[in-house]
Amino acid sequence: MGNYRHKLSKSAYISGKQCLKRLYLQKKYRHLASAPSATQEAIMQQGTTVGELAQAYFPGGVDCTPESYYDFGPSIEQTQVFISDGKQTLYEASFFHDQVLAALDIWHREGEEVWAIEVKSSTSVKEYHLDDAALQYWIMEQLEQAPNRFFIMHLNNQYVRGKALDIKQLFTLTDITELVKEKRTEVGKNLQSYKAVLAQAEIPEVPIGPHCGDPFACEFINHCWQHIPSPSVFDLSRIGTKAYRFYEEGKVSYEDLKEESELSGNQKLQVRSYLKNEVQLKPEGIKQFLGKLEYPLYFFDFETINPAIPLYEGSKPYEQIGVQYSLHWLENEKAELKHFEFLSEFQSDPRKELAKQLVNDLGTSGSIIAYNMSFEQRVIKSLAESNPEIAPQLLALLPRFKDLIIPFSKKYYYHPKMHGSASIKAVLPALFPHDSDLSYDSLTVSEGGTASTLLQAMAENTLDPKTKAQVRQDLLAYCKLDTLAMVKIWEKLSEVV
Repeated sequence: MGNYRHKLSKSAYISGKQCLKRLYLQKKYRHLASAPSATQEAIMQQGTTVGELAQAYFPGGVDCTPESYYDFGPSIEQTQVFISDGKQTLYEASFFHDQVLAALDIWHREGEEVWAIEVKSSTSVKEYHLDDAALQYWIMEQLEQAPNRFFIMHLNNQYVRGKALDIKQLFTLTDITELVKEKRTEVGKNLQSYKAVLAQAEIPEVPIGPHCGDPFACEFINHCWQHIPSPSVFDLSRIGTKAYRFYEEGKVSYEDLKEESELSGNQKLQVRSYLKNEVQLKPEGIKQFLGKLEYPLYFFDFETINPAIPLYEGSKPYEQIGVQYSLHWLENEKAELKHFEFLSEFQSDPRKELAKQLVNDLGTSGSIIAYNMSFEQRVIKSLAESNPEIAPQLLALLPRFKDLIIPFSKKYYYHPKMHGSASIKAVLPALFPHDSDLSYDSLTVSEGGTASTLLQAMAENTLDPKTKAQVRQDLLAYCKLDTLAMVKIWEKLSEVV
C-alpha cells in the first residue's frame, strides 16, 4: 500500500478559502477551537442523514467508506480497483493526489459518461459548494479520471411529501460542470499557498473581518477575538459590516464611540445607556403598546421541528412544523394566571391534534402575545394548510397577535445589560438579574437549538427509551419558562406606566 498521508482535504481547502489562519489552527492548534453547539451538531448529523438517503437515488452502489477516517489508504486503492472493474456506482469514492485527499459522495457511470455527484443538505447551490467540487475535479483530472459531468445533488424545497418518500422528487441534480471547470484553474495555486502556510512555524497573521462568519461561523472566534472588549462596536444593533470599518479606525469600545456622529439614534442610545449605566425609557411608547392589548391575554410560544427530510404527508423539506406550545392565560386584571401546554406523543403526524387543541385553548377573543410573533404566525399558517377543515379558525387567530418584542426593538425600554439585543434571552436577565425562577441556566434544556434537536429526535423515534420521559419533562419546562418570561416582562412594562 502506498503512502496516502494527506496534508489537505476538502474541508481543509474550504477552511483555507475562508481564512488561512483558520486552516492553520485547525491543523496545529485544534485545542483552541470552541466546541460545536447543539445546533451545529444537529446540522452535521442532518447532513450525514441526507447523504446516506441520497445513495438511494443511485441504488446498488459499492461503499468505499474507510473503516477508519485516520487511514484512507484502503478506500483510495479500492476506489481504483472498482473503477477498473467497471462498477457502475461507488459511494464515498476516495481520490488522492500530491498529498491532497477528496472523498466523493457518489461516483456513477451513466451510459458512456462518468458523473461526479456531491450531496448537500441545502436547498440550493452555494458558492463554497463550487469550491468544494472544484478541488475534487482537480484531483480527478490529475489522475486522468476527470468526470464528464459534475452535479450538486441538493434538496428540492418544492417537493411535497406523499404517503411515502419519493427520493427522485426529494432531490434535485444541478449540473455545475462548467462552473467547476472555470474554478479548477485556481485550485493548484491555492493548494500551493495552503501547503506553504502549513509549513510555517508561526501562526499566520490574519486580522478579524467579515470572513470570520462567512461562509461558516469559525470555531476559533473566541481565540481570535479575545482582544475585543465587551461590549464593543460589534454589539451595536443593526451595525452590520460597518463595525469592521470602525474597528479598523480604532473605534472599538463604547468609550471610543461616545462622540461618533455616524451612529444611528438607537445606537447612540445604546452607547449612552451603557456608559451612564442607566435604563433608557420612553414611557409613552410603552403606554401605546400596552394600550393595544385586550383581555383575555394569551402569552403564547411554539416549539418546532424543521427536518431536512419531510416526516409527514403534505410537508416540505425544512418546513417549520409546530409540535409543542406553551400558553399562559390571564382572563382579566384580577384573574389568576393559568397555564396550558401541548407536546406531541409523536405516535402519528402531530399537526392535527395540536391544531385542534390550539384553537380550543386560544379562544375567539383577546390578544395573543408572542415574542417575535412572525414565527408563530408562520407556523399557524402552515397548520391551516395541513388542516383545511379548521383553517378558518386557525387563520382567525392571526389578527389577534401582538408582538412583545416591539417595546425593546423600538428602544422604548432599553437596559444596558441587553447589549443591543431585543431577544427574550437578552431582555429577561437584564430585567430580572437575580430571579433564579426566570433563569434558563437552571434548566436542562436552555435554548431553542437544543429543544428543536430533542423534539426532532422524539419525532424520528431515535431517543433512548430510558431518557424519553425525562426529555419530555425538560422540554415542557423550557417552553413553559418562555411564556412565563413573557408574563413577567409584560408586568414589568406595566409597572413603568
